[in-house]
Amino acid sequence: MTEIDLPEAPSGVPLAVRWDGTTLRLLDQRLLPREVRHDAYGSGEEVFAAIREMRVRGAPAIGIAAAFGLALALKDDDHLAGTGWLERLDERAAWLITARPTAVNLAWAVHRCCG
Repeated sequence: MTEIDLPEAPSGVPLAVRWDGTTLRLLDQRLLPREVRHDAYGSGEEVFAAIREMRVRGAPAIGIAAAFGLALALKDDDHLAGTGWLERLDERAAWLITARPTAVNLAWAVHRCCG
């Protein structure tokens, strides 16, 4: 995780989630309202920790972070090149949901990504 600076949304409210194609950027909501800080995440494990530690909050933001976390968890997975990739997808999805099992949008978003 790396701290970064991002511009605010046009309304002046900082965006909770951003994706640049390789890195997920999340607003650390534990610091609000005194500090606005976005951190960069490049792995599924980092996103898992952000969800579990409640750095990302609110059903929509959790769901979006989870979807990108699943993509990051699988990005370098050799299983995707051959057979067994659906099983690996299901395995990583089930793992990601355990970050915060009571967060309904977390499970919904992950299941939606899996088809």
